[in-house]
Amino acid sequence: MKGILLALLLSLSACTSKMIVQSEPSNAAVYVSTAGKADRVKIGETPLELTESQINETLKLTSESAQWVEFTLEKKDFQGKTVFLPSNRWGELSKIVKIKLKPSEDSSTTVDKLLKHFFNAKKFVETRQYEAAHQEIDHVLEVDSKMTQALNMKAGIYYLQGNIDESRKLYKKSLDIDPGSNDAIKMLEKIQKEQGGGSVE
Repeated sequence: MKGILLALLLSLSACTSKMIVQSEPSNAAVYVSTAGKADRVKIGETPLELTESQINETLKLTSESAQWVEFTLEKKDFQGKTVFLPSNRWGELSKIVKIKLKPSEDSSTTVDKLLKHFFNAKKFVETRQYEAAHQEIDHVLEVDSKMTQALNMKAGIYYLQGNIDESRKLYKKSLDIDPGSNDAIKMLEKIQKEQGGGSVE
């Protein structure tokens, strides 16, 4: 009788043991899966209250299995986040899991940033702040080292500074990436003529 009562108490505590999953921002989709397995199940949106037995039933876990459960939170325009928790014996009667999601940087945001760097560089060139202009263009090249518009602009800044060798080098690099780059072709021809040479090599 004692054994039956103990088993009943343990099963009741498992049922009442609950987890509250919160996220910032709220209304993030919550998925669960057994760690290491691809199959996952959506169990709701944050804030979400779950019992240990609900998780076990959803993932078909037995009381003997000491596996880890993978909780993944996803929300549009935010980076997904995954946490691992033991599938059984959560310990305390209630557990609050708070997860802060980071905004995802979509392509439009990146384009806006690149345009801002180009605009800043142009302004710095107009006021002859060439080093500051180089720094702005370097930010663009960190994102895409093969962007010909950025290479041409950097080459143009070197040209204005009188650093013809660096200017020529970057225009040639731009031309290697895009043989149809009119800016690079025109400027290389201009440099060639100024230095008393013939056509562009």
